[in-house]
Amino acid sequence: MEAAFGRAEMIFAGTVLTAPTQTGITQTAAPDRAVSAAAPIVQISFRVDQAIAGAEQGQILTIDEWAGAWSMHRPMSSGQHILIFLYPLSRLGFTSPVGGSLGQVALESSGKNVSNSGQKPPPRIGLQNESPPPPAVPADTRSVSVVQLERAIRSARNEEE
Repeated sequence: MEAAFGRAEMIFAGTVLTAPTQTGITQTAAPDRAVSAAAPIVQISFRVDQAIAGAEQGQILTIDEWAGAWSMHRPMSSGQHILIFLYPLSRLGFTSPVGGSLGQVALESSGKNVSNSGQKPPPRIGLQNESPPPPAVPADTRSVSVVQLERAIRSARNEEE
């Protein structure tokens, strides 16, 4: 995950405000984007609860993601608390979690600690006899807080708190 720190433009712990279901995918991009009308996108809105990089605490952030990328990581749902690493915006205005599922860390309901209920893997696409990838977060995460992760991230990015 350390490589994700450097490629992420935005990193924050937040609450998912709106996220589409599979049937909620639209076929057009936001009106202010110069994108073909055929580009299927999803829009996800977050409230930034703890800003780490590229965002401000309390900010309401709505991102556009290409529907193909959305299908490659764990789905998000309204009310979910998450620590997320987002790529810089593409020239079309799209972004997505760095490394797909690796750029998403589920937090417990308080939003202060990593969820110890385990990370559900994204839908598997590939050969059936492949060994499953290792979990994105160690199984014993009871004592890992967002504050601890923020320190580690800032250290890895050579930033001061």
